[in-house]
Amino acid sequence: MPDASFGVVLINWNGADDTIAALDSLIAANPLPERVIVMDNGSEDDSIARLTDWSNDHGIDWAMTTTSSGAIDVLPWMLLVRANTNLGFSGANNVGLRFLANHTATSHFLLLNNDAMVAPDYFAQMAAAIRQTPGAGLLAPLIYRHPEHSDIWFSGAVEIPSRALILHRTSAPASADPYPTPFVTGCAMMISRPLYEAEGGLAEIYNPIYWEDGDYSHRARTNGWPLLLVPGALVYHRVGGSAGGERLTPRTAFLQNRNRAIYVRRNYHGVDRLTALAYLFVTKPARAVVEMLRGNGPLGNAIFQGFWRGLTQNLA
Repeated sequence: MPDASFGVVLINWNGADDTIAALDSLIAANPLPERVIVMDNGSEDDSIARLTDWSNDHGIDWAMTTTSSGAIDVLPWMLLVRANTNLGFSGANNVGLRFLANHTATSHFLLLNNDAMVAPDYFAQMAAAIRQTPGAGLLAPLIYRHPEHSDIWFSGAVEIPSRALILHRTSAPASADPYPTPFVTGCAMMISRPLYEAEGGLAEIYNPIYWEDGDYSHRARTNGWPLLLVPGALVYHRVGGSAGGERLTPRTAFLQNRNRAIYVRRNYHGVDRLTALAYLFVTKPARAVVEMLRGNGPLGNAIFQGFWRGLTQNLA
């Protein structure tokens, strides 16, 4: 079979510094990705001007369009797509995926956080893994924290249905061979074209962010697509950069708890569903009360309101 080819979707939202660092890593890769879609998610700062300057300074073959513009016949190497509003993680990635699927022949699509950077041989390592396992639907790299580069942030995952929990593995792989994982993080999610054509894009009910990668991973593996961790493909992630840091804010707590409950309702069935919902019923109100007693009223309220909204929101 021919070697894999790659297109990249990169979301920018008021984060040109991170996005430019990610783009720098992409143009330093050998081989290069065939296409890059930069989705500007309604930025309100000078991101567009800075991305335009970067493209011109580096002699990039690029063009700019909007989500409301007409069809594009031929994509340049980099297409900068301006959204009039923030489409969320799933919405923006889905626009980029459609551009790649409809206007290129690339075999694999990489969703890359703008606060992540690929190693120079990332695409070569992914191509080698795909030759070894051509039917893989989703592939993940080994992800290190940036700038430490010695601290593993993601080396696969473990899902615990009874707690509706997905835990990252952070241990070094035992070998360089690709191995199965039940979950591929959206930080650097490689999607095969056959999987995308069969399953479509990310679920937008999780708008604006959190748990959409868990949902997509669950859908893929439930429908028989292999999910792989590729230890030789490296990514460096400034954790929390695209979401404003790792500190738990009321907004983050609301979204994480709402989307966790939505994930259970969409994906679990039978005993797993009952057990997970019972766990959330016991632990989330209790956690909210604990935070309120600690004087963190807004955080406690956000945890409870997110949990309750996730249980009652229409899933259609």
